Amino acid sequence: MAFRDVLGHEKEIGQLQRAILLNRVVHSYLFWGNEGVGRKKVALEFAKTLNCLGGGPTPIEACDQCVSCRKIDRQLHPDVLLIEPDNQTIRKDQILQMQQELVYRPSEGRRRVCIVSAADRMAPHMANVLLKTLEEPPLHTVIILLAPHPRRLLPTIRSRCQPIRFASLPLEVVSKWLVDHEGLEPGEARLLASFSEGSPGRALELRDKVARIPREEFLKEWVGAKGFSFETIERWVESLPTQREEVLLLLEVAKTLLRDLVVSKLCRDPSKLFHRDLAEKLEALASSWTLSALMKRLDALQRTIVAISPIRGNANPALAVEAMMLSWDMKSSG
Repeated sequence: MAFRDVLGHEKEIGQLQRAILLNRVVHSYLFWGNEGVGRKKVALEFAKTLNCLGGGPTPIEACDQCVSCRKIDRQLHPDVLLIEPDNQTIRKDQILQMQQELVYRPSEGRRRVCIVSAADRMAPHMANVLLKTLEEPPLHTVIILLAPHPRRLLPTIRSRCQPIRFASLPLEVVSKWLVDHEGLEPGEARLLASFSEGSPGRALELRDKVARIPREEFLKEWVGAKGFSFETIERWVESLPTQREEVLLLLEVAKTLLRDLVVSKLCRDPSKLFHRDLAEKLEALASSWTLSALMKRLDALQRTIVAISPIRGNANPALAVEAMMLSWDMKSSG
């Protein structure tokens, strides 16, 4: 793989290529964006391009064939260090090892490149250790930090890195990639892409979890049902997963089902549905609702997702879902 084979991120890659071409590569970068959107792939391709010995099709593209490129692909290059969390945490010895290795000049390539994945998972005192290296980076060294958002890093760390934001990929791009490269059916690919937050990696991670969700039951007894009793609400709340992330996934599935009810109400075109396998049931159920009532229910669901989100609201999931279902019940007329 080379830059040309990376899915999307043309603007971000172009910024790095211009830096190479103009000899303006800085010592420290912060690649930020959602997990799985391709930050690490771009970082590795950047390392390959900086150290390519074969001469790619252009000076800003790795050849993918030379010894250096092949070693980096197999993570065997002595001048390219990839640090990843061990049990969800960047350990002290990993940062100390990085500092020791960066002292030396490159042994085979032009630059020593250190990629710190999930840099936000360092303890604060370890971030201060890393800060010393960022303040006085060794010559011929490039350090690339990967994190979901700059605010998860200390301001002193952020101020010493050039930030490059990796935007989420469009739903259509993720869906097409899942079909072309993973062999998924178009319906499943589009559904997973809708949950992925623009991340092909996240879409694949969610595949098994989404497959276990009883979507038809959700549609009939929860998303499209009217008139919840207190016992029904209590039963649904008690059945929620204990993990916040899993509750959010259930609500995202519910959101796509509600969205499909709206689509069925408006145009009755199965090709526009996420849940195409439920097209007949969606159309039948949509006929018993007004568009206004569906939109009110969708709005309440979206506000609940925001409230539960750990970044935006961090509300208690059980209480938030209970309040949502009570709101649904009051707005289900029509």
